[in-house]
Amino acid sequence: MKVIRINESQKSRLFEAYREGFSLDNLTMMADTAFAMGEDESDGQMKYCTHWLGYPSSMGSSRAVYTLSDSLVLKLAYGNKYRAGIEQNRVEFEVYNQVDSPLVPKIFYHDKNFTYLVCENVVPAEAEDFEQYLGMPYYDYYKQHTKRCDDFESPNKGDLTIGFDKYFPNLKKYNEYNNEEFSVREIIWYLEDNYSNGGGFFNNKIEKIILSKPWLRQLKELMQKTNMSDLSQIGNFGIVNRDGNPMIVVLDSGFNMDVYLKHYTH
Repeated sequence: MKVIRINESQKSRLFEAYREGFSLDNLTMMADTAFAMGEDESDGQMKYCTHWLGYPSSMGSSRAVYTLSDSLVLKLAYGNKYRAGIEQNRVEFEVYNQVDSPLVPKIFYHDKNFTYLVCENVVPAEAEDFEQYLGMPYYDYYKQHTKRCDDFESPNKGDLTIGFDKYFPNLKKYNEYNNEEFSVREIIWYLEDNYSNGGGFFNNKIEKIILSKPWLRQLKELMQKTNMSDLSQIGNFGIVNRDGNPMIVVLDSGFNMDVYLKHYTH
């Protein structure tokens, strides 16, 4: 997958909704000047973005996310873990640039020092998204948070509002491990053990489920090509809009074991 290169006129159109005065060139210049002098300009960059774009929509340990539009966000390295944020931006870009996978958010622009990325806007995924998208629960039970309203035309009296029968016909809930059926999280544990951590065991039933679900096949391929791990937490996934269709993607492909060992173990 190649990086989507944008020229100055395209950049202007992308950011035409911003307040007058915000400029990626100014943001880049701050970092370039600081790097040349061996200094840290993360506070200045963050103040600049907050002044023109408002407060971050979310903040991690080393990166702040600013909403640029409905479809674009800016990921800015900041704070005590500034170097870790730069490293995560660089790794996220490398994964996107090298791995041909629809499960990785698109990156449209970055500065040469990777102090920031401009990429696809990703909203956090919930258990119901996996139930709808894959037809199977993320945890070991199905969830339903809306008020129940039976659809009497449904053979199983499925929920009329959500349309549960569209996703799975029997509406069953199971709360204990079942050798016949697996949750998405259990399958991710299996993938991590076998394809990220180099251990584990081969389970023919799980492999058949993976083969039957294109999204799970793509996740397996992504994990085989990278050293991504720690994906069993639902907070590591999000939803993007691709040509009007929702797609579940890996929320943060920039955090891997190398980044963790280098920046978070001391």
